[in-house]
Parts: sequence; C-alpha cells; structure tokens
Amino acid sequence: MDFSLLHASLLLAGVALLGALLPLLRSWSDRNLHVLLSLAAGVFLGALFLELLPELSASLGEGTESFGRLPWAAALVGMLLLFFLEHIWLRTRVADKGGHLVVWLGTLFGLTTHAFVVGLGLSTLAERPDALKPLILAIAIHKTAEGFSLATVMRLADLPLRRAWAFIGIFSIASPAGLFVGSHLQGIGSHTVSWAPLLEGLAAGTFLYVAVYNLLPEVFHGREQRGARVTGLLAGLGVFALTTLWTH
Repeated sequence: MDFSLLHASLLLAGVALLGALLPLLRSWSDRNLHVLLSLAAGVFLGALFLELLPELSASLGEGTESFGRLPWAAALVGMLLLFFLEHIWLRTRVADKGGHLVVWLGTLFGLTTHAFVVGLGLSTLAERPDALKPLILAIAIHKTAEGFSLATVMRLADLPLRRAWAFIGIFSIASPAGLFVGSHLQGIGSHTVSWAPLLEGLAAGTFLYVAVYNLLPEVFHGREQRGARVTGLLAGLGVFALTTLWTH
C-alpha cells in the first residue's frame, strides 16, 4: 500500500480509538451519561442527514444502470432488520437490555459499514496525496466523533469494558481495511461494479432506526437537564455539520 495511505490508515484508526477514551475511561452518573448521549445523537443525525442520505441520492443519479433504487431498498432493509430484531426476536429473549442491545449493535454495524465504505472511497486518491491529506484531516474529525458516539452507546448498554474496547477496535480498523481493499482492487485493475452504495444504504437504514427510534427518546425520556441535553444534541450536530462542509 502507498506510503501516504499507510499513514492515513494509522491516523484514522488512532482517532477512532481516541474518540472512545472519554466515555470508556471513567465512570459516569446517569445524568451525565445522558448528556454525553445527546452529543452522540447529534453526531448520528448529522451523519444520517448530511452525509449518508445525500450520498444515496447521488448514487441514484450517477449509477442508475448499476443499482437504481437498490441502495434505498437496502436502507429500508437495514431499518426493518433492526426493528424486527428489537421487537420480535429480542423481546422474547432479553427482558431489560433488549433495546440497549439493539442500539449498540445497530450503531456498531452502521458506523463500521460506513467507515469501510469511506476507506474504499479514499483509496481512489492513492496517487493524489495533495488531495488526500486535507480530506483525511476532515474525516479524522468525523471518526473521532463517531468513536465517541459508539463508546457512549456501549456505556449506556453496560457493556463490559473489554468487550467494548474489542468492538471499538473493530470499528477503528474498518476504514484502513477499506483503504487496503480499495487500493488492492485498483492495483489489480479491477473493473467490477462497486457495491459501496448498497453498503451505504444498509448503514443509512441502521442510522435512521438507532437515531430516531432509540437515541432521541432515550436522551429526552426524563425531565432533568433538558437544556444541557438540547445543547449537547445541537453541539454534536454542529461539529458534524462543520466537518462535512470542510470535507465537501
């Protein structure tokens, strides 16, 4: 793999781990955890409405000969998959933590899938380090925020720290894995149709379900600290929005 891509991989993996430090390295009261969760919800809404859904719309316009509306169908599948998982399968097996289990599993799947697709896209800039470096910096900020969000929902689900760090590790290597796979496919001259839009569709569906059905109701289910939670939500959304503007 190209030298610049190697350093990009190390940076993206490192910032994902860095983002998880705050939620996982100390104990949080229920009140403060929900403020952290409001930040995570803002990041999720930003990722969904400012990145994933616009990318699905772009894929509809650019690749109708390949996928047509299939990425949107994949988004529907992702959303329904989590709905059925929570309301049909888990409801009969997990008494108390079923909802929280869906939150962190859906979060892990959505963020990891999206991170892999981002890596695939970045691999196309292997021969253009002048374009790669500023883009990597903006995406690194995204990855930090996403690592923070993933760690926060795992903390909400009372996931043991060892398991939480193991899953954070999986998330952290998703973009480097996408970089490696993408650069390898280009290196062997692959001309196969990219299936990235379908993966992005699945990620968008899981983001939609987790953000709207789980995170927002969990953040605002009590009457305490509503001002702080609204501020956290807007702050998470604002950070993601600013870095999205920089990236694009």
